[in-house]
Amino acid sequence: MTVDGNPSASRRSRLLYPALIVSLALNLLFIGGMAAAAWHFNKRHARGEFGLLAFARQLPPEHQDAFRKQVLEARASLKDEREAVRSAWLDVNAMLTSEPFDKEKLKTALAKLRETEGQFRAGLNNSFAEIAESVTPEERKLLQAWRDKRKPNFLRRGDIEPHKADGDIKSD
Repeated sequence: MTVDGNPSASRRSRLLYPALIVSLALNLLFIGGMAAAAWHFNKRHARGEFGLLAFARQLPPEHQDAFRKQVLEARASLKDEREAVRSAWLDVNAMLTSEPFDKEKLKTALAKLRETEGQFRAGLNNSFAEIAESVTPEERKLLQAWRDKRKPNFLRRGDIEPHKADGDIKSD
């Protein structure tokens, strides 16, 4: 007597092994991507170099230390202005939740914040001009390219190229 069972019931699906391989590949890809991101993040932030200090790595090695020193001195000279902006910002945020809400006090605090930020930005711009003056013309070209990559989002939109004259519009 033979038992006629369903032969496909005891066999595994043909797609099981390829699906496991694809799943393993995706897991390895994800883990590799996370590891690479962590590696690059730690490498870039290990020295604590942000902004112009990060740009210093693009300069010739003999100019890097002097450039870093100048940037650090500029940052130190603006420490009080930076703290004043932070304090004004916190004051405005505190007024948003204070009861009873006073619109005029908020406007006054916002005006103070705007003025404080303006002073801080003026100091930043003056420091940047001094730093730009201290580098060679070739290094200023590198600085311009670096700044062009970091431009604000509102400058990235639109159909007008930033380096063209006013009347020259990019044509498609």
